Amino acid sequence: MRTKYFFSAVMVLAVLAGAILVSGGHLMIVLDPYSMILVLGLPFIIAFGSWPLRDICRAFSAPFDPSADGKDLRKAAEFFESFRSWLAVSAATGAMTGLLLMLALFDLDNGLARLGSNLAVMLLSVFYALVLNLLFVLPLGALARRRLLDMQATRN
Repeated sequence: MRTKYFFSAVMVLAVLAGAILVSGGHLMIVLDPYSMILVLGLPFIIAFGSWPLRDICRAFSAPFDPSADGKDLRKAAEFFESFRSWLAVSAATGAMTGLLLMLALFDLDNGLARLGSNLAVMLLSVFYALVLNLLFVLPLGALARRRLLDMQATRN
């Protein structure tokens, strides 16, 4: 199961990289440290503020652990459901930050350069949140829920 998950994660990254390259871009275009820190940092700060570290670590391992019980899997499913919401809020925060910077820093002399970089912050914040959902949140949450259903089916 773990191998299948990692294979699918690599395939998601390959499809995204392929789409960027086929479109004429290069992979460095999608690297923006500010947007990454914002989209990665905010959800993890919220997670650490609202979940014990042990439960966070267990949420990432329980979907793969054959000995995980129903309680662990329910917690993992709930954690990833919450994490999905936190990613959405962090993407919106990045988008709003980029928009505010575009408007506040726009000037006629240097406007297009700043406009482009701040528009990139907006869009990359949303892009990073979507990629994190594709790689971790959606598959691990679904795996935890599916294993819970399998447990319930075996009991009946």
